[in-house]
Amino acid sequence: MASKKSSITNEYTVTRVVYSVGTINPELIKLASVLGELRSELWNKYGSLKAWGINKNEIIKNIRNSENLRSIYGAERFNLSSEMWERTVQAVLDDIHAVQEAAKVQIIRKIYEYFKPERTLVQKGKKLVWQDIPETSFRQELITAINSRYLVWYQYPILCRWVRQFYKRGHTWVNNQIVINATASSMKGKITKDGRSVTTYKIPTFMDGKKCQWVEIKIHTGRTCPKAGRLRLIFNGEKFELHYPHTTKINITKQSGIIGLDKGFTEGFYGSNGRAYVESLGEVIKAASNKRTKKNKKRSVIFAISQKVDAKKSSQILSNNLGRKKASRKDSIKRLHIKQLIRTDVNQIFNNFGEVVAEDLSKHIKSKKKAKAINRKLNEWSKGELQKSLDEISVRKGAKVTLVNPAYTSQVDSSNGTLLGKRVGDQFITYQGVIFQSDINAAINIKNRALDSEITRFMKKEQIHRILLNRTTQFLDKLGYTLEAALYMGWLDKKHKHLR
Repeated sequence: MASKKSSITNEYTVTRVVYSVGTINPELIKLASVLGELRSELWNKYGSLKAWGINKNEIIKNIRNSENLRSIYGAERFNLSSEMWERTVQAVLDDIHAVQEAAKVQIIRKIYEYFKPERTLVQKGKKLVWQDIPETSFRQELITAINSRYLVWYQYPILCRWVRQFYKRGHTWVNNQIVINATASSMKGKITKDGRSVTTYKIPTFMDGKKCQWVEIKIHTGRTCPKAGRLRLIFNGEKFELHYPHTTKINITKQSGIIGLDKGFTEGFYGSNGRAYVESLGEVIKAASNKRTKKNKKRSVIFAISQKVDAKKSSQILSNNLGRKKASRKDSIKRLHIKQLIRTDVNQIFNNFGEVVAEDLSKHIKSKKKAKAINRKLNEWSKGELQKSLDEISVRKGAKVTLVNPAYTSQVDSSNGTLLGKRVGDQFITYQGVIFQSDINAAINIKNRALDSEITRFMKKEQIHRILLNRTTQFLDKLGYTLEAALYMGWLDKKHKHLR
């Protein structure tokens, strides 16, 4: 009797967006503009290293206790209520700290790339195996320094250089957002005559002497009303959007299989199981790119005409014929369509497999100059959305995503792990003349690389090439051939000779 797969309850949080109904009070738009000034001042002050590792509550306390800081960044200068001022400052400092954490991730990647841990031989059973010693490793010392609350990394010149490279001091010009603290007393929901669920929020705006003025805004919340807590109102030029977190619990059946995925342009993914996923991605991207190119050519003709007429007609052409509202709306619909295509098939992948092995394509890969038409299509390629979908849905499904080094995965023969053979378009021809589908061959190599102890994720491609050439040489020795003989017979691509 087959064993029943274990079912677990998983929880994940997403951001939902709902919209305001009715007329917008001008005081809210004015409030967003004033908060934009406060936000800009705070970024100018703390967008450098002044907020590095310092708790936001400590910064708020310093502003309130210092007369000089309070006169520049305090609530009194902007005539704001204490609550509205504090929520905005907290949100800005959270954003600054998020940028700093993103820089730390890039720096730690560099540390892993350039420094190896110290190792020692340890007896395990009858064998001696190498084991890392993190306590005495310089790599671990650098990671501890960069993660320290204080500026300990100042003592290391190499960390100072990487911080300058990856952390750019920030500024902001955002003036359309209001961060609110919704409570049970400040939000009231009701069902309107047409059956819509509408929640009314009371928002503190400006101070009238010692009294705070309050303004109401109605939000169409739908079936699920946002819970109390920190929420964000964003004015999009027509109405306010309410962005709020929503937590969902789902029951999932945990899978155990492993699949390797090769990211592609024509198809979103090719799996090591021989199946293509998001097959229509390439067609959607090409159609969108070609349509936008034709439209932009016509727009450039209209623009040229606008430059030849008088100022009045020129302004009419620019405002009525060369606007971006319709184009932006269609572009947004296209991006949502691509997102839906990708996530539908990614859900299918995690319904059948518990672990996905994929290429780490976050690093910029230099290549030869391509034609403009090819560059336009590649610029539409949603490789970021492909990886984002894997990361987010894997969390919801309780699965695992393993990223591996992408170097030479499409040039290795998956049947023997050597560089013998050659990729020609959609085909990979082995040294024996057997033809594989090139993307499936690459997906199998990606899956195998997750178990490869020699090739690590952050290793340079030159090092990987040497390892693969050594494996190819050993494989040829067993067959009684040399690398030179393999080059002469056409088993090995000539470019590998120049890379040796």
